[in-house]
Amino acid sequence: MSAPTLSDIDDAMEMQSIPVGYRDTPQDEEDDNDEDTFSDDDEIDELGMIAASSPQPNQKDPALKRHSYLTYIFVGLAAIALLVEVLRGKDGSLSLNARTKATSDDLSTSSGTTGDNLIIEFTVANLRTNSANCSHVGKMLQCIPQHNNATNKFRIELHKSWAPIGVKRFQELTEANFWDDARIFRVVPNFVSQFGISSYPDVQKYYDSLGNLKDDKVIGSNKRGTLTFATSGRNTRTTQLFINTADNKFLDKQGFSPIGEVLAAGDGYGSMDVVDEMYSKYGEDPDQGMIKEEGKDYLEEKYPLLSYFVTAVFV
Repeated sequence: MSAPTLSDIDDAMEMQSIPVGYRDTPQDEEDDNDEDTFSDDDEIDELGMIAASSPQPNQKDPALKRHSYLTYIFVGLAAIALLVEVLRGKDGSLSLNARTKATSDDLSTSSGTTGDNLIIEFTVANLRTNSANCSHVGKMLQCIPQHNNATNKFRIELHKSWAPIGVKRFQELTEANFWDDARIFRVVPNFVSQFGISSYPDVQKYYDSLGNLKDDKVIGSNKRGTLTFATSGRNTRTTQLFINTADNKFLDKQGFSPIGEVLAAGDGYGSMDVVDEMYSKYGEDPDQGMIKEEGKDYLEEKYPLLSYFVTAVFV
């Protein structure tokens, strides 16, 4: 399984804008037969308008004053009754905070911001900015990396609203510590950094036995910094993913559905600057079949400088 190859770029087509249709708003039909009528008793003012023949509110008519007082009393009682109903809690008691609390809860639920996203912090070893002491042990080159811990962490935010199926699988893999020791085995600068084969063959066999995931709809776009499952066709996602290290929006039309994105740097962790420092000199040489079959032994012997995840934890 692999992420898109560089040759895919030449076949990419420009996204076409799709005009949004508008629904006509129904209008009330006007009755052309309606005509203004008035009696001979109506007075015509100088502008040709019908002058009111009934008393105006500011005229001191005792009957009208009594009618106005009754109207005010009725409206006031109705307003009080409505206020009592608004303030009444679910248990029937009055509470000034009942309505405010309900409104706050409703907003937090409808906004989708509470409990919708997950954030995971990755710690990476063997970055290019880290030095390594290498020596030959027999025919094998053994390297001991010297880590710069101030720049070897970054965080990814998973968006359930983008790809709920993919996010669920990534969450399960993280909870099972699947990413520990996992190599970033395919790094193509200004394209993708790919990972997702366990360094332990038995673990990989178990997850392969679970079968493929159904595709999510492509909602997010494959911009620089987004995290996306690799595929080998429709409904073939398993455990491999890649981080886009360039704007690869042409992948959207090919069905690659992003599930999250690398966050901006914060206190104690970096951002895409960490991803950009993942070791890339091996290019696409590591054999995925051999990684699945021999795991860490194959990788340490043939590709000792590959960057890899030390830990991945929820924050």
